[in-house]
Amino acid sequence: MIDCNSVFRDRKKSCDSDEFRRRSGSSRSDGKRWGRKDTGGGELRCCIQPDLLRSNVDKHWFFEDEQVRINGSVFARRENFDNLLSIIPMSKFNGIHIKMEDDCPQGGDDVRLCLLKTLGAHNHRTVPCVGCRRDMVVYDRYPLVDGVFFLSPVCHFGPPTEVMYDGKRNYLQQLCASCLWADWRCNNCGRDGWFNGKSIVLGTLYYYDIVSAGKCCPPTCTIMGNYSIVHEPITCSACGSKNYHGIRRMKDILIRSPLARAGSL
Repeated sequence: MIDCNSVFRDRKKSCDSDEFRRRSGSSRSDGKRWGRKDTGGGELRCCIQPDLLRSNVDKHWFFEDEQVRINGSVFARRENFDNLLSIIPMSKFNGIHIKMEDDCPQGGDDVRLCLLKTLGAHNHRTVPCVGCRRDMVVYDRYPLVDGVFFLSPVCHFGPPTEVMYDGKRNYLQQLCASCLWADWRCNNCGRDGWFNGKSIVLGTLYYYDIVSAGKCCPPTCTIMGNYSIVHEPITCSACGSKNYHGIRRMKDILIRSPLARAGSL
């Protein structure tokens, strides 16, 4: 059996070396590292109604919950990485492609605490993937899911769980690793290759709608008119409706997982 923790520590050590930074060009001239592209510049805050929190605590008997007694949390404690390793190659099992607990400096896990507090208030111990709609287990430490969280001004699928980012309400959405590593095709123009899910850092949060980040053909308004501003509601000059016209809807995407492709051969 492969000891994933020791493998990760070895890979992390090699990635933290001066030689690696020199070859990859990932350090700045002042010796500091560039920030990771999944980090955001705004403030992430919970927006939980107190009545909802009290209702869920009373309804689910929080302090008598078996998992709470074992872990001290409603969320599961990760025992292995078998599911992730069945999807991604071992070469990608490192701190560059997966957000690990060791990456988080002491006192700097506000994102994790905010997400867990928000999901815990709704008693969401699993979250659905917006692509395949299968549930993913939420873990109490990084990587938080076998996939990725992201923020969107629209709810693609699942319960409308909201958080505040930069003073605006956004829906917390998820994509599993299987869908991220699948082939995506636009149902409007038929193109593929525009979504590079393999570059997404697993187990963490992205502050924008990653479904709409790839470019093939611009998302189309109900009648006509294309827009490039993603997270802003815009009034269409053609139909007059005000909506998030720049957000790509999941119905416009065909996702073919590796298993589906193998079955069609």
